[in-house]
Formats: sequence, C-alpha cells, structure tokens
Amino acid sequence: MLIINPTSGGEKALDYKANIENKAREYFDDVETKITQKSKDATHFAERASKEKYEAVIVFGGDGTVNEVISGIAEKDYIPRLGIIPGGTGNLITKLLEINQDIDKAIEELDFNCTNTIDIGKVNQNYFGYIFSIGSLPEAIHNVGIEDKTKYGIFAYAVNTMKSVIKDEVFNILIETENGNYKGEASQVLVLLSNYYADKKLFDENKDGYGNILILKDASILSKLSTIPDLLKGEVVENANIEYIKAKTIKISSDIALESDVDGDKSDNLPVDIKILGNHIEVYSVPKK
Repeated sequence: MLIINPTSGGEKALDYKANIENKAREYFDDVETKITQKSKDATHFAERASKEKYEAVIVFGGDGTVNEVISGIAEKDYIPRLGIIPGGTGNLITKLLEINQDIDKAIEELDFNCTNTIDIGKVNQNYFGYIFSIGSLPEAIHNVGIEDKTKYGIFAYAVNTMKSVIKDEVFNILIETENGNYKGEASQVLVLLSNYYADKKLFDENKDGYGNILILKDASILSKLSTIPDLLKGEVVENANIEYIKAKTIKISSDIALESDVDGDKSDNLPVDIKILGNHIEVYSVPKK
C-alpha cells in the first residue's frame, strides 16, 4: 500500500505518484495507492494494511504523516514493513535513517531488500517515531501553516521557535522512571528515541529500547541547543542547565495544564505515561557503503 499526503513535496506530491508506483511494482505484484484528504486518513489506511496483511506500507509525506502511519501499524498482531519517502519540512525520521532528502533520489534509492528496525514511543494511546516534547516547541510547530511551510520550509519553524523562546516560561514538572526521577523547574522536556536532535549528535551511543530524556531547566537554554554537542560528553550531561535520564518507562506530570507534542503534532495534555517499544518496526533503509 502506497499512502500519499497530497500537500507533501511542496504541495506537488501527486506529481511523484507514478514514479513511486513504478518503483514499487519492480518488487511487488500488487500496489494499491491511497491519497489522504484529512487528519488520521493515513492511520486508517495503515490499519487496514495491517489487518489485511499487506507486505509493506510506503508513505510519502512529512513527519506528521509518517507518525499517522506508525500509529496505524504499531502494536498490531501483524506489522507490515515500512518505507518512507521524505516529503515534509523537517523529515527528521528519514534523516535518522539516512534516506536521501531529494525526493527523486529517495525514490530511486529505495531498496526493498535492505531493512533496519526502529524503536517506537507510545504516549498514552498515541505513538511517535522520533520525539516527544513539552514546552514552547509544540506551540511553535503547531502555529506554522501549510502555506508558510511550502514557501519558507524549515525556516518557518525556526522563526516561530525564536518567537516562542522570547516568551519561554518555566514550569514545575515531575518525571518518574525506572532509572530515577526528576522534580523541579523546566522550560523544555524532550524524549528522543535517537542519539540525535535534528542534525546534532548528542550521544556517542544509542541503546535500542530506551528513551533519552532531556530536561532543560533554564528558560533561555533553547537558544543554546546548537551547542549541545559541546555540552555533552558520552552519555553524561555536563551542563548544569540540562538534566538527563535514559529510561524505558516514563511518567510525566505537572501542577498546571501543559500541552505535549509527538513528531510535530499535538498530543495529550499532561499527565502522560510513555513506554518505549524497542526494535518495533522494520523499515526499508539505505544499504551501508
């Protein structure tokens, strides 16, 4: 099953439809294409692919669409393999998988004989493939419209993020895990399934099945995210403004209503329970050179 978000690829996704279908037909006997029209369409299509035991689901879209597909196949009795063509603004998951960010090259390099497994996070009843966050980042992401994303790309997110930093506020947070707790002030909370944040490598080692929790205690620390590699040594956070915990089961609560975000889409308000599903989905990946 091929799932296409028509607003992807600078709102030119359907121009690539035939190329992706032809690529898939080189390997699969039957290819069915589904075009999303509204929120959660991709999830419903993926659920059907899982129920009817399709061998694979290929999604062409941004992180939000990929997240919807992941939500449709995660924890099912049968999980199809997943292929991703980057068509969004950030395309963070495909960058982690080292998939070419040029759409035509990504289609050309799609290899159905090469796979890798990725961790998935579950927050309450929602899923994420890359990041869970609390703070000004969710608001900044949600306030970027399709027109701005198409016109300005990742710069639209950067501008909104900087606007949010100016009014960034500190809140009280309680984080409980099997590897220790944190209770105190925070301006941002990130749970990463990788040892990367955007294109910045935070840790040398990335243990499968664990979430990397970063608690930013200073309201101005977001402006320092670009220097994180200098602040981290191995898996030990040296900067006094960052608290770090690695865990599989995470409970986060606060004394005020706080919005959360998964892979760029709005999720539940606190409190939330998070668990990491290690090596949960098999994805088509680029052969290592």
